[in-house]
Amino acid sequence: MGRRGRLAVTEAAAWWVLLFAGYLALISQRSAAEAILGALLSAAGGSAAVLARRVSGSSFAVPRGWVTGLIRLPRAVLADTWLLVRLIWPGSTARAPEVGSLQTVELAGQPDERRDISWQAVAGLLLSLSPGSFVVDSSAQPPRLVMHSIRPSSGLLERSLQR
Repeated sequence: MGRRGRLAVTEAAAWWVLLFAGYLALISQRSAAEAILGALLSAAGGSAAVLARRVSGSSFAVPRGWVTGLIRLPRAVLADTWLLVRLIWPGSTARAPEVGSLQTVELAGQPDERRDISWQAVAGLLLSLSPGSFVVDSSAQPPRLVMHSIRPSSGLLERSLQR
């Protein structure tokens, strides 16, 4: 088996692990029959995912900077949750007259167009996971996201994703 074959087997195995873990998380009664069924279905799903990627001609492109955004996500979620609690709490002095605005986030550049597109998707997901913001629009070139945020200025997560 050559390098390409090993990569396909590794990719199918990774899909199998993810699909099987998801299956086990969703079933209510764990039995040997359920585990065997889940393993078989996950193997078929993993193989189908590899085949679909090969037929479509797509490939993976890991964008630069996604780990930094992922590391800063929990802190951003806690900060935004605390800000939302302060904003909706009766009698709170944290109420601002201009809560919520649209902001444009210019994303950090990537070495090629495929990574630019992947980076827009990853950055959009990271920004939308935080309760204080969600992505409204995404443009292909230059890579930028328009998001609605409860903060008047960019937070730590947005700054880590910007140019």
